[in-house]
Formats: sequence, structure tokens, C-alpha cells
Amino acid sequence: MKIVALLASFPLFFALPAHALVGGAVDANLAGSPWAGVGAVSVNGNVFSGALIDSQHVLTAAHVVGGQTGTPGNVSFTLNVGGNLTHTFSVAAIHVFPGYSGTAPGASGVWYDDLAIVTLSAPITGGVPMYGLYGNSLNNRTLTLVGYGSGGDGVNGVTSGANASVKRVAQNRVDRLFVDDDGGQRDETFMFDFDGPDSSSNVFGPDSPSNLTLGASIEAQYAGGDSGGPVFVEDNGVWKIAGIATFNGSSSLSSGSNVKFGSIGGGTVVAAYLPWIESTRAAPVPEPHTWLMLLAGLGLVGAAKMRQQKQVWLLNSSVQ
Repeated sequence: MKIVALLASFPLFFALPAHALVGGAVDANLAGSPWAGVGAVSVNGNVFSGALIDSQHVLTAAHVVGGQTGTPGNVSFTLNVGGNLTHTFSVAAIHVFPGYSGTAPGASGVWYDDLAIVTLSAPITGGVPMYGLYGNSLNNRTLTLVGYGSGGDGVNGVTSGANASVKRVAQNRVDRLFVDDDGGQRDETFMFDFDGPDSSSNVFGPDSPSNLTLGASIEAQYAGGDSGGPVFVEDNGVWKIAGIATFNGSSSLSSGSNVKFGSIGGGTVVAAYLPWIESTRAAPVPEPHTWLMLLAGLGLVGAAKMRQQKQVWLLNSSVQ
């Protein structure tokens, strides 16, 4: 972990993988909830988050599942509609975006390409929501954050631990966007601050009522279990996934805390990755013997090849 300066005029912050929602409200986990398609991604018993983009694919963060590409059996997806944990689905394959190179911050202080798709072993049936993807700009947009894990508030920080049966919903507003770190023109990462009741914890400014807190029970920050959680915007009355939670961090205004007022959070902007997402979920689920062959092939793919693949996806994205 290292301290990085986002820009010279911004406070310093620690960038860490995001984990859950501090602030906001608990979702009732009812079948009629618009968030019923958001589930808990369990990795070796640890709780994270993800959301259905169709009946057999879950969008999440690369740093959540990337270490399990060779052992997808260590990952499961749970839809806890009705407050129970009976709807758990096994995983057949894990696909990490080719350009992902880990959580070491770049020159901008954030990391990029933190996106993965989990393919379930069988399609989910029934009336569970499955979400479309938002392809437009997130500049100044208000985001709805949905995830599992630690609860709390901006004054006390985390007060309750992660729980795969507790789903929280809250909001925040995009304060900064970062373009492709490999020279493309699309925004790839978003960031917000966790505003308190006055300007003393406003990291990004301006100190005006329209940019301060959305409300004590509304505005929230990522904390322990929310990595991979979806970020929604409402598009003509339809909730669409606009981003994926990937990090939080402390600033000089949060007294070193990455979850209290004055901290920052952010994640991946999905619009830049739409061609890769579409092609990945269109691919057939590999048979077991095919999976072993793919693993052998992956060992031959070096960093240069991964970067080349990323440039192909971004080129396709730029002409959409």
C-alpha cells in the first residue's frame, strides 16, 4: 500500500479494494425489489458482490475473482430473495478483462480495468431482475450503490460485519472521471467523496449545497464486502448498471479512515468495456476438458498480449 497524489490540488489518499456500504439503508430482499438481481459473490467463504446481466452471467470486479480463474468451484453466487440463502449457484468459468494488471495505482492514483464476468453453471430461471448496461457519460451523475458487507455511518465508520444475507442500498454523486490509462478516449474509472453534513469533509468541492451530502440516510461509502457490487443509474425509467465498485480510500479530511466522512470511493465505468462484455457472455460455457486446455493456453499469454487485446476492445468501444 502506498500514498499517491490524485492531483496536486487534491488531498492525499490511500487506495484500497472496496468492500461494503457504510451509510444507506438495508434492502428488504423481496422478490419485487429492483435489486433482487444483485447477489453475494462468495470466494472461499469471503463475501463480495455482483449482479446478473443475463440468466447465466454475473458482472463483478476482477480483484474479487481473478485469483480463481483456474478453480471456479471456489466461487459461488447467492440470490437471497426472501432473506434466505437457499438460492446459491455454482460457477463454471471466470473471465477477467484482458487489460487488468492488479490494484497497484497508476499515475492518477487509481487502478484500471478491474472487471470480470462470472459464468454460472446453469441459467437462472424465474422472475429475477437482470440488468442492462449504461453506455453514456457518468459526469455529475447520481449513482445508486448496491452491495453486501459491513454497515455503519460516516461518524463511527464500520459498526457491523459483512453478511451475505444483508444487502444495502445507498447513493453518491460522481465527482471525478479518469480516461483510459492506455491512451484511449473513454472514461474508465469514476470517483466520489463521502460528504458529511458540512463542507469540512468535502474532498472535491465546490462547497455548495448542491455538491454536499445527499442526506445522512442516503449518501454512502464503500467498506467490507462491496467489491464487485453494481452501480446503477436510471435511464428512461429503467435501472442499468453503469459501474462496478472497486476501491475506497482515505484522504486528509477523513483522519486516515477509508470509510468515514471525507473518504473517497470509486470503481470501473462499464461503458468503456461494452464490446468485451458482450463478446464474453456470448461465448459458450466450456466443457471440463476444454477448460483445462484454456488454462494451459493462458499460461502462454504474456502482459504484452493482454495489453494488445485491451487496445482491440477499446478501439471497438470508441466506434459504438
